[in-house]
Amino acid sequence: MLPKPRFLQRTIQELGVGTFRDVAKVLETAPVYMALEIFVDRRVSALPVTNEAGEVVGLYSRFDVIHLAAQKTYNNLDMSVREALRRRTVCLEGVLTCHPHETMGDVIDRIAKEQVHRLVLVDEKNSLRGIVSLSDILQALVLSPAGIDALNS
Repeated sequence: MLPKPRFLQRTIQELGVGTFRDVAKVLETAPVYMALEIFVDRRVSALPVTNEAGEVVGLYSRFDVIHLAAQKTYNNLDMSVREALRRRTVCLEGVLTCHPHETMGDVIDRIAKEQVHRLVLVDEKNSLRGIVSLSDILQALVLSPAGIDALNS
């Protein structure tokens, strides 16, 4: 069996894989139309949903918007994101999290096992710290092998 690359044992924090600054998010009390505006303005495909205390309570994705259209409830864009998440009839991607101290290997395993596109990075208080997406991981693996190799030395 081939040995696993050493960077898989490094933590997400050490590798710096993901988005940590200026993370697009939406308050659970915000109307759905505000989430739609953020999708367009920030060119993101999912938004961590936070409560007033800043804790992550959900994930609202562009997939949910398609679901809204399918239910013909897109004329009710004033409903809160919390309500829109509650009305999901299909269990879409829930909010799956990871922590800065977890290894790249663990994060990749969770994404593969859960078949999701991203994990929300949270601290021990469940406060939003960032997003680690499949594209972040692919970018780190493909576009910066020299950077990852440098971390291994």
